[in-house]
Amino acid sequence: MDLCLIIDSSGSIRRSQPLDSSHDNWQLQLQFVADLMDYLTIGQNVDRVGAVVFSEQVKLEFPLNRYNDKDSLKQALLSIRYLGLNTNTPAALTIARLVCFSPTSGDRPDVRNVALIVTDGMPYPSMRKSVAISEAKKLIAIGVNMIAVGITNLVDKEMLRNLSSPPQVENQNFFTTPDFTALTDILYPVATRVCDPTPGIPCKFLLSKGFFIYQNMKTSFGGKVVKGTSTCKKCITKINEKIILFFTVAYQNHISVM
Repeated sequence: MDLCLIIDSSGSIRRSQPLDSSHDNWQLQLQFVADLMDYLTIGQNVDRVGAVVFSEQVKLEFPLNRYNDKDSLKQALLSIRYLGLNTNTPAALTIARLVCFSPTSGDRPDVRNVALIVTDGMPYPSMRKSVAISEAKKLIAIGVNMIAVGITNLVDKEMLRNLSSPPQVENQNFFTTPDFTALTDILYPVATRVCDPTPGIPCKFLLSKGFFIYQNMKTSFGGKVVKGTSTCKKCITKINEKIILFFTVAYQNHISVM
């Protein structure tokens, strides 16, 4: 997968944080996208991640082919400088399409493209709303799976829906959270959709105590029992009226045989 993160760094991010400075909204947002990386298998031959940061100005923070290991990638995300100013969503989507998803930035023609936009409000000035939706449609038209995350109650859900890929259903293609502290509540659902576009199929699965737990289904697991967390790549096949699960896995954590 080639994943382009489109991160809102406009002035409203910090304007809405507590007066007592008990937390920094910008750092919470960066922590959210950094934690998302724990669900991926980072490497030049597996999952690549690039980042576009936007306020009034828009820049490619780093291309898809910059980081080959998870630790360096997460540190880079947590170190992104806050910009402030207006919310130039259309330009951010344009840069994602023309620059982030370009061969020179490391985009690969034979892997799935995903864009995740994280924003806390409307494009500003308001005339940018329709242009942003048009730019999102251009990304979708070239095969990018668009996922949108809106933070705070100031977000326009209808706009988020229009920024996302079909079927444009909340908690499938777009997500909302009432404030920055609640981003942790949607981390797993968002990660699920980033990793696998098929509704209801989680990225992570757990094998323990002789049972395989998957999509709320428990079935016996033959052979050795593996303890650990992995990324499910594919897929479910039904043969002779029995569900047989085939997986190619990229181990993320230390795996041990019990």
